[in-house]
Amino acid sequence: MKKLGNIISNILLAVLLVLLAVFLIIRFGLHMELKAVLTPSMEPELSVGSLLFINPTSYEDIQIGDDITFVRDESLTLVTHRVIQKDDETQQITTKGLANNVADAPTAYQNVVGKVTFSIPLVGYIVIWTANLQGKIICGIIIAALVAVSIIFSGSSPEKKKEPQPEEEQQQE
Repeated sequence: MKKLGNIISNILLAVLLVLLAVFLIIRFGLHMELKAVLTPSMEPELSVGSLLFINPTSYEDIQIGDDITFVRDESLTLVTHRVIQKDDETQQITTKGLANNVADAPTAYQNVVGKVTFSIPLVGYIVIWTANLQGKIICGIIIAALVAVSIIFSGSSPEKKKEPQPEEEQQQE
């Protein structure tokens, strides 16, 4: 039982470390943003709870049909919608949510965070969950518990020590 607990805790700890390494590489190595979809405005393509990988991009690389994330207003609300029109003269971009009936007001390119490179359904719920203080505290407790369990199960079990037997002296003939 102790060995099974040790294996499980080591696997969970390794998975957490791998996820942390992947996150750090994506965020700081590839300079991508990770954001979660909070509303159904882009369904069915980007459903609520999807994790978006957003890559900073130049105005020239944004094409009609691309999904971009941009800052909508002074309260720094982030929105991810599809590009439906570009004005090269003013560098204004018009977007629309796939599930919305009307287009958004045009936004300036300087408000664009980046273009959605790819998404993973449902994984964004983790980002949503850890976005508030309660989720961060619970996540920290879970990680601390996994580390504690790993340490407890990795301790060697007490074994009976055998008394060293005196070596038999060989008799010389």
